Amino acid sequence: MLISHPSRFIYLKTRKTGGTSVEIYFERYCVDPTPCVQEIHNRAAAVSEWGIVGSRGSVDETWFNHMPASRIRELIGNEIWGTYYKFCVVRNPFDKVVSQFWFELSPQFRNMLGKADFSLVRQVFNAWTVQMRFPSDQWIYTIDDVPTVDRFIRFERLQNDLEAVCHHLAVPWQPERLGRYKGNYRVRQESFPLYYTPEALSRVRRGYTWELDYFGYICA
Repeated sequence: MLISHPSRFIYLKTRKTGGTSVEIYFERYCVDPTPCVQEIHNRAAAVSEWGIVGSRGSVDETWFNHMPASRIRELIGNEIWGTYYKFCVVRNPFDKVVSQFWFELSPQFRNMLGKADFSLVRQVFNAWTVQMRFPSDQWIYTIDDVPTVDRFIRFERLQNDLEAVCHHLAVPWQPERLGRYKGNYRVRQESFPLYYTPEALSRVRRGYTWELDYFGYICA
C-alpha cells in the first residue's frame, strides 16, 4: 500500500493483480525524492513526511502490503482519507484463480505441469478448486461492503488505466518503468476459460459472488 502526501493519493494493493508492479511504479512519489530511488521487490515499511510505503516481503504490524481500507482510514484519519485520490487494481476472478493456482504449486510440480498435456493441468486445477482457497480482495477496497476507491484499474487494460491515473495525479506516465514481478509462476499460455470444468466454474462463482455482480466479469 502507498500514501503520497505531495501527490495526495492512496494506493490499495490487491492480490494477483500486478499489484507489486503498480506499487513500485508509484512508490517514488511517497518517499524522499532527493536520493536515487531504488525500485526493489522486498522492502521494509517506510514512513516519512513524503508519505508511507507498506512493507513488502518483511513483517510490519502497522503498515503492510495488503492493508484493508478500514485500517488505513483508521490510522490516517478521515480528513486525509476523504480528500486523497484512492485507487487499486482489480482482475477477472476466473483469471485470478488460475494465477493463484500456479503460484501455489511447488517448483517441481509446476515444471512437470508446464510440460504435461493440458488435460492433466485441467484435471489438477479442478481438484485444487475444491478447497476454494481463492484470493478475494473485497475486504481491501470496501468498507462495510461499500467500494471506497475513486478509481478501479482493470488488470485487463492495465496500461491504459494507469495512464489515466497518472494524468489525474499530474505525474509522468512512463510505461517502460512498469516492471513485471511474480510473473514467472504461470508457465502455460492457454487462456483461463480453458481451465474450467462446470464444477470449477460453480466454485469460483460462489467464491466471488459480490465481485462478479459488481464488476460484471464472466469466464470468457
